[in-house]
Amino acid sequence: MQSMRMAMKKKDFRETMEKALFHRLWMEVDFDDHPYPGSHSPEPQGELKMSTDEGAIIIADERITFRLGKGGDGEDSIHRWTNEPIKINNGPKRMGEHRWSISPKDLGLTLSAFVAVKIGTPSTIKGTSILNERVLLGEIMNKLSPMLEEWTWHLEVDNKKDRMGWYIRAPNEWESLFTIFVGLGWNPKINDDKRGFLLFERAPPGELDRADEAEANRLDGLRTVALCNDQRGALSKLATNPKWAHEPTPHHISDMKGDVQLWPPSMGRWPLLVARQNEATGAKETAEWAAEIVTSLLPSISTLPAKIEGLNWQ
Repeated sequence: MQSMRMAMKKKDFRETMEKALFHRLWMEVDFDDHPYPGSHSPEPQGELKMSTDEGAIIIADERITFRLGKGGDGEDSIHRWTNEPIKINNGPKRMGEHRWSISPKDLGLTLSAFVAVKIGTPSTIKGTSILNERVLLGEIMNKLSPMLEEWTWHLEVDNKKDRMGWYIRAPNEWESLFTIFVGLGWNPKINDDKRGFLLFERAPPGELDRADEAEANRLDGLRTVALCNDQRGALSKLATNPKWAHEPTPHHISDMKGDVQLWPPSMGRWPLLVARQNEATGAKETAEWAAEIVTSLLPSISTLPAKIEGLNWQ
């Protein structure tokens, strides 16, 4: 009986670690590269299968196949297992071999130990260090995760030329496309001017990346009207002028750190709030700055779960 209980515990631990590894690798995939059809959720869809192959773990659900470690056999997303986080290649492709490696620092003690038992110690590969970038991403996640429970995190390192960081998506059950981007932003022509950058955005009506987003897009259109209402809108409460959304020009919020602007929907852009630090700071300071901005957005975020079917401000 005791041996059976031990076997069950080992099985439960293995399954927990496999799901955690899949979740972590899914976070490395650019949001725009999630397989379609299929959910954006980091939870495995269908049966989760894991195997090892000469210094590599292969793990897959019904949507995607990952390889962590050495080699490659046509997996959708291949991640090198290295002592230190380094830049592996310059693209331009995002799928296949990932531009950034994964190190024990990225997985934490328990998960990295699980991986090491399966495929051995990480490799030493020469390359450009991305340790500072990984530290920043970790600081941001640690700071914002408690405020954004159930939101999903997706790495953005090479899709846009002017930013690097996390795209954080509203929980799937909200049926919303609202996202928060937070990380570093810069002028593509001046790559060394990298400062904290944050967006609170949604897709404007009719602008869809996938056919299954139509209903969420429709609901977000109604949510946006509510957020920007000059009497009760949660975003309008951040503005010095409650009628900020009436004109298609940015509205500066003077009592927040950095350059923080509300962008009216009439501008036809995806963001509703755009924030930049005034100057470059360390990872901890950047994460704290982002947390202040997200804190100011919490009243707006709290309205998003509502599936508005009509607006009545009487």
